[in-house]
Amino acid sequence: MTFWRAAARTRFEAEHARRFRVDAQGVVHGAAGFTLPASPGDGIPRRAVLLLHGFNDTAQSMAYLGAKLQARGWTVRAPLLPGHGRDLATMANESRAARWREAVLAEYDALRREYDAVTVVGQSMGGALALLLATERPDIPALVLLAPYVGMPRNLQWKVLGAWIARAALPYLRSIGGETSIHDPVARAESLGPGVVTARTLTELRRVAEDAEGALSRVWIPTLYVQSREDNRIAAHHAEVHFATLGSADKRLEWLTGCGHIISADYCRDDVATLTADWLDAKLV
Repeated sequence: MTFWRAAARTRFEAEHARRFRVDAQGVVHGAAGFTLPASPGDGIPRRAVLLLHGFNDTAQSMAYLGAKLQARGWTVRAPLLPGHGRDLATMANESRAARWREAVLAEYDALRREYDAVTVVGQSMGGALALLLATERPDIPALVLLAPYVGMPRNLQWKVLGAWIARAALPYLRSIGGETSIHDPVARAESLGPGVVTARTLTELRRVAEDAEGALSRVWIPTLYVQSREDNRIAAHHAEVHFATLGSADKRLEWLTGCGHIISADYCRDDVATLTADWLDAKLV
C-alpha cells in the first residue's frame, strides 16, 4: 500500500508541475494575489474592497471583477488564500480553515487601517469566509456574496468520507465537476485551479461551509446575494434557504442564467460586476 501511495503522489505532483509553472516564491504564474489602487480624487472617500476567491481556486478568477471595481473608484485587494495557487504538497499541508480565516481577518484589518471604508466580496468558499468575517467585523458597510458555498450537501459529505477511506492508497483525488463550473470555454481554459483535492482539504472546506451556515442569522450587514440558476455546486433551493436565513434586513437576491459556479469569470461576469459595483456604491453614499 505504501508503494502505491508513493507512486500516486509522484504521478499527481509531476502532472501538476507539467501543467503549471511557478515563480521564485512557488506561486503558480497568474495565480498571485493583487492590489489595484483607485485613482486619487479630491473629496472622494478612501474606500477599498476585499475580494475573496473560492476553494481550490486562485485570485485569477477575481481579476475581471477587480478591474471593473477599480474603474468605479475602488481600491481592490484580492489575496491568494493559504494553500492555494501553489504545488500540490503545499496545497495539502497549508489548506486549513483556521489559516484561511486568519488570513482574511488580517487582510481586512490591514485595509481598514488605511481606508475610510472597506467592503467585502466573496465567491464560493470566499463567500463563506466573508460571512464568518462579518460576524467578527460587524462594521463592514456592505457585503456581496457570489454563489457562496454555505453548508455542504449530503452527497458531497459522503464523498468526503470516501476520500478518507481512499486516502490509504490515494493521497490526492481529482475534483469532479469543475469542468462545468465555468461555461465559457475561454475563461475555463484560463482558470488556474488544480482540479485536485485531498481528504483533509475537503474536510477543511466542510468546516468553513458549516461554520458559515451557522453564522447566517448573525450577519446583519447589508448583503447582496448573487446566484446562477445553472450552478453545478449549489442547488437553487439551498441558495434560497440560505438567503432567507441571513439576518440582515437589507438584503437582495439576484438570479443569473447562462453561467456556472464561478460567476465572476463566466459569461455573466459583466452582470456580476455591475450588480456588485452598484450595490457597494449605494451602501457608501
